[in-house]
Amino acid sequence: MRDRIWVGVILVVLGLLTFWGVGYVLKGDGGDAEFQKMLEATKQVKSFRGVFVGSTPTTQHSERLWEVDCNRGIIHQQSSELPNGATPGTEMKEDKFLVGVDRYVRQRDGSWQKSGDTHVMFSGQWYCENLAQATLRDLLPDTRAMLRNAMIGKGDAKTVNGVRCQDWGFVMKSANSGAKGTVCVGLDDHLPYEMTIENGGRYSYSDYNRPIEFEAPDAVLQAATATEGSN
Repeated sequence: MRDRIWVGVILVVLGLLTFWGVGYVLKGDGGDAEFQKMLEATKQVKSFRGVFVGSTPTTQHSERLWEVDCNRGIIHQQSSELPNGATPGTEMKEDKFLVGVDRYVRQRDGSWQKSGDTHVMFSGQWYCENLAQATLRDLLPDTRAMLRNAMIGKGDAKTVNGVRCQDWGFVMKSANSGAKGTVCVGLDDHLPYEMTIENGGRYSYSDYNRPIEFEAPDAVLQAATATEGSN
């Protein structure tokens, strides 16, 4: 009995030492400092594009595009999702513009309809306010959560979307998330250009602070101009 207890104690100690060792390796190379720079850099972003391709817990395959122009208060989102168990070719698709607190959704016949949904949460206004505070959780990497709860390790430098960036591996150590993956951070501007999630998918980011040309109906563009003029 005593031998079993000592075996259990040894295993626990070895586990703690292993965890500490991994944390030391991952934390000892400037990961926190680089992610803090990324956090500050994203506060200066006014426009960008993002793409996600992969899967989610509820989908076999998912593709998303978002175009953000907070100079005009416009968020364009497209998505195509094939739910788990669904037959290929039956994807659920959505195309919408968020302008201020207004929402415009593309109909099956190609027309655009303004919805009556005008609450602030997940509106264009909400996204732009959160972008200015670097608190976006779905359109850009959740840098704040990573700084609080991730072990970070330096990888290799590479080129993504024509930009040289440094790969950083992360392992979330919070009680409700064991996610792990990589974030590639621009060597010059400290902005994220790629994020991968193990068994999840790939996020790609581009066109930071560049003009975004939208293929939008006149009603949306007029609404965006009115919103911009009221700020």
